[in-house]
Amino acid sequence: MSEQEYPSSVDVYEFNNVNQLFDFLDNEIKRRKAVLGDIIRDIEKLKTLSEAAVKLEQIFAEIAGGQRTATRQTTSAAKLNGVEVYINPEPLSETSLLTSIARGLQTSIASLEKVRKALSPLSKLGDIDLNIRLIIENGTVKAVVIKVPSPPI
Repeated sequence: MSEQEYPSSVDVYEFNNVNQLFDFLDNEIKRRKAVLGDIIRDIEKLKTLSEAAVKLEQIFAEIAGGQRTATRQTTSAAKLNGVEVYINPEPLSETSLLTSIARGLQTSIASLEKVRKALSPLSKLGDIDLNIRLIIENGTVKAVVIKVPSPPI
């Protein structure tokens, strides 16, 4: 299934002032960076396992008199309602999957940081009442809508 075939994920967040918006952005950037760090550590562990498996296969091939050749296996995923399900994936397959997820997280973090930086001049508004809507689609910021509330009548 190509990326275009996946349904969009849209999240809408509402804030009463820019301080709330900035707190959310800062916390979300921090949270996503922590998740990215965990994934990168998992990728490194899987690469180590994958390299060890290849070396082991090479050694067995040498012991067997060169009759076996070391090959890297990949695991295919079963698709259930558009969700890829892996059962006991080979390290190479899992590394590929996690690398793809890490790239998406990096894009998401960059998007949040870009918006945070672009809107930083608004910090002068502090706690002034505003209606702010942040729209995130597939992990990247699509829009920020800022409205001055109507005065009470």
